[in-house]
Amino acid sequence: MPSFQAKLKPEFRRDHPELSGYNWYEVVPLWPGVTKRTLNLAGDRLARLRTPSGFVMVAAAHLEFKEYAAGDGA
Repeated sequence: MPSFQAKLKPEFRRDHPELSGYNWYEVVPLWPGVTKRTLNLAGDRLARLRTPSGFVMVAAAHLEFKEYAAGDGA
């Protein structure tokens, strides 16, 4: 089943010091099975990223996305 990864766009690295601008992070739903987009109060689409220290919510506009097949080592 395909999954998604995301990394910060270069212009947003200062806005998110908790993330490396060079690493790709797994995009995960808020709860298992949830497929609807998550929005903040301003109406911005959010992505939840798995990091080594936990999870981080980031505005999707601040990220680049790529699809990968889970288990392919991408």
